Amino acid sequence: VTYNFGGLLSPIKTDDSGIYNLGRTLPVKFQLKDASGNYIPDALANLYLAKINNNIIGTDEIPLSTSVADIDNQFRYDLVANQYLYNLSTSTMTAGAWQLRAVLDSGQVYTVNISIK
Repeated sequence: VTYNFGGLLSPIKTDDSGIYNLGRTLPVKFQLKDASGNYIPDALANLYLAKINNNIIGTDEIPLSTSVADIDNQFRYDLVANQYLYNLSTSTMTAGAWQLRAVLDSGQVYTVNISIK
């Protein structure tokens, strides 16, 4: 199964230009649709992050969430907004560049680079 991935949603900037504040919650969101344009509510998706130093992507880390509704690094589905959501806590991250990676159960992988200040 391949999902139609609509891209990461605001506030994430998908052109790698996003700068976000350390210690804040960063909602990571996206939507999935099937070939007919229907929302897919039952996919499994996980978020990973890795520090970038000197243009080298480091080891994957399991992110922390600020929401008790989030389990480990798994996105949850919001039935009202028809989107997958993970409330990323930036409090344990350090200033600098990071890669966020959404991995879907279909094998699809989507990445974006962000900066924490």
